[in-house]
Amino acid sequence: MDRKIQTSLITKTLAVAITAAMASTVQAASTEQQQIQELRQEVQALKALIQQQQQVQQQQQVQIQQVQAQPAPAAKSASPFSLKSKGGAEVNLYGFVRGDAAYQIEGGNGIFNRIHAVSLGDDNNATEDRFDSTATTTRLGLDFKGPVAGKDVGGKIEIDFRGTNDSVRIRHAYLTMDNWLLGQTTSSFLSGETTPEMLDFNSPLGIGTYRTPQVRYSDKINADTTYFVGLEKGHDDNRLPAATAKVAHKFAEGAGTLTGRALVQEVRARDVADETDFGWGLAAGVNFKPTETLTLNADYSHVTGDDKFILYTNGNERYSVDGNDIDLKEFDAFTLGATLKITPKLRSTLGYGAVFFDDAVGEENDELQQGWLNVMYNPVQPITLGAEYVYGERETADGQTGKDNRIGVMARYNF
Repeated sequence: MDRKIQTSLITKTLAVAITAAMASTVQAASTEQQQIQELRQEVQALKALIQQQQQVQQQQQVQIQQVQAQPAPAAKSASPFSLKSKGGAEVNLYGFVRGDAAYQIEGGNGIFNRIHAVSLGDDNNATEDRFDSTATTTRLGLDFKGPVAGKDVGGKIEIDFRGTNDSVRIRHAYLTMDNWLLGQTTSSFLSGETTPEMLDFNSPLGIGTYRTPQVRYSDKINADTTYFVGLEKGHDDNRLPAATAKVAHKFAEGAGTLTGRALVQEVRARDVADETDFGWGLAAGVNFKPTETLTLNADYSHVTGDDKFILYTNGNERYSVDGNDIDLKEFDAFTLGATLKITPKLRSTLGYGAVFFDDAVGEENDELQQGWLNVMYNPVQPITLGAEYVYGERETADGQTGKDNRIGVMARYNF
């Protein structure tokens, strides 16, 4: 009995042990299968990552080959008209070669504008049916800028050949540093920005081109507005320099420019015991582009006691004498013009200018008037060809008249 019981116990114990072992084996097998499955998933993820990396490398290789296949950009070469001075300044050469010809039906004694001195009606030596030509309007200039003591010092030298007997004439010669200018250049009382285009090299009636020695300071009020103040050499008889001021405002989107100017100077009469008086001038001008093809210009000046700053006013005295005193004479000057861009290569300007003098006497000019019509053609960028018709009249205080009636042509190569 006891043996049977022992046998039964042993059998049960073995059964339990086998069952436990089998359960443990099943559990171990299940865990192993799970680990194998996870390992397979990791291998698949690693394969996908490797494939993705290979694709990126292939794309990079293609891009590298494309870049290598592109030609290298050409190195920027210096302008053929640029050079460096021994002092390290950058120097740029500019200018133009120009030839002019004119046929004077009747007018002044010269190829270009002399409306204030055209022959009067009773002059037996009046200029009539005369042909002129010249290349003295050719212009050369140098712009330069270089470091000096930590600052940029720049300047300009510009010449043409319109001096006496076709000699060299200095147009501009000045230095600039920061906001300062010292030397000879166009007066701040004038406004080249608002002058209508004229083929005639002497410029239209009613404006000024006076280039004079000066000291000038300029700065910006804002991004579109600049002011200029300076002391400038005026008439040779004056003891003191003239004071000038100018404000120039640019319209938005390149639609033009508006200028306002002022002039103050002491006028001295050497022939009246050095008597002096207060001379002044005010001026305003506008350049406006209502459309891409049309530009309008207008300029006005009122001046007392001067014959330097505005063109064609030097035929009149600056003052009249009253005993031991002087009375300054005045004048008003106007210029109007419209330029039409007919095609990208062809444009035309219609203009009018006038000067009206107060207190003129004898053969002094009482009024000057002039109109012009020109056509400018640019067959290629550096070349300009032009033709212009000018008609004007001069009237003196004693009632004499003279006419300016001429045709001019021009060819110019800019560089």
